[in-house]
Amino acid sequence: MSKKTGLILLIIASLGLLVLFLFMPQQPASVREKAEKPMDADSLKLMKAIELVNGPNPMEGITILREIVSKDDANIDAHYWLGVFSVKSGQYDKAIERFNKVIDINPEYLAAYIDMGGLYMELDSAEKALTYFKEGVAIDSTNNYALLFAAQTEEKLERYEEAKKSYEQLLRHNTDTIVVNRVKEFINNIETKLNR
Repeated sequence: MSKKTGLILLIIASLGLLVLFLFMPQQPASVREKAEKPMDADSLKLMKAIELVNGPNPMEGITILREIVSKDDANIDAHYWLGVFSVKSGQYDKAIERFNKVIDINPEYLAAYIDMGGLYMELDSAEKALTYFKEGVAIDSTNNYALLFAAQTEEKLERYEEAKKSYEQLLRHNTDTIVVNRVKEFINNIETKLNR
């Protein structure tokens, strides 16, 4: 099997695993607490903006998000979503700026690290991406996305021992048999490469 074919198969397998993770229940206590509290005007405005961007009127939503951050430069969620939407529109420099702002405001904002890592993967900078994924793992060593993306990036960089450790760490935090079996396949593939 050629290296390119192997990489394509790895990407396809990874996407399948990612879909499984998306359906796994992952709702931290902070999210549940927010859901139980009544929403303030800014939070409602933020939700409306996100709906508009994802719906028929994206520029109106972006305008609302920009208004929120111009009124309150420390509104971390508005900066984060402006970063996400910058990635979607291919404005990577703006996305990097927004995610860095989020990290400056709150160095524990896990999603910014994961999205920044994904952005650098998109820019074909796996070393830099891995740095952000590893930062995500440092913030939450049980986060499925940070662990999976770190492992995949390590594997892409042919750091098989590190990738194996990251996959094994991912296994320790999952009980879903489909996910566990898929991750074990990744580990078996790495062990095959290591034993060559």
